[in-house]
Amino acid sequence: MLIMKSNKSKGLSVEAVVATGVGIAIVFLLKRFLPIPTGVPNTTIDLGEAFIAFLGAIFGPAVGGLVAFFAHLFNDLSWGDPWWTWIVADGIFGLIIGYSRNFLKLRTEPLTKKKLIQFNLLQIAANILCWGIIAPLGDILVYSQPAGKVFLQGITATITDVLSVGIVGTLLISAYAKTQIQKNRLSKD
Repeated sequence: MLIMKSNKSKGLSVEAVVATGVGIAIVFLLKRFLPIPTGVPNTTIDLGEAFIAFLGAIFGPAVGGLVAFFAHLFNDLSWGDPWWTWIVADGIFGLIIGYSRNFLKLRTEPLTKKKLIQFNLLQIAANILCWGIIAPLGDILVYSQPAGKVFLQGITATITDVLSVGIVGTLLISAYAKTQIQKNRLSKD
């Protein structure tokens, strides 16, 4: 009796690896060249977060987390020094938002209002956790930054990223969903 090995490989598919590389480049460009000032030092309206959410919704947590982590790292390096607490927080955000793939099922099911509400509830929770808690506490513990300063930055980033993902991310996901052919959606002429 022969034992057949599964053709399923562990790890990322070629498609996911390509999406990760292209995603890192696009998010880096958005973070580096399209930051919109907020008036709070070192805090911008970041359209890159919307694209991270979009990629996470399609490809899952590994791609979302890797894109967020490395794009943020490369952006920080382009300005001088990496700010590790925010880089890690961004990676966690990408990882969390990537789990939206499990209920959005953009490639196989229609996108519904309920799914968009679930997506936005998840992104709000992820933004609060990452920017309102993890990044500021990390800044206090690792860099001995003043609490008032880093929590102001964290709250500002939370609000602007919730809006960025909620508006631009939702639009990207909705547009992508319209390009997908779901089961039972085709009809006879």
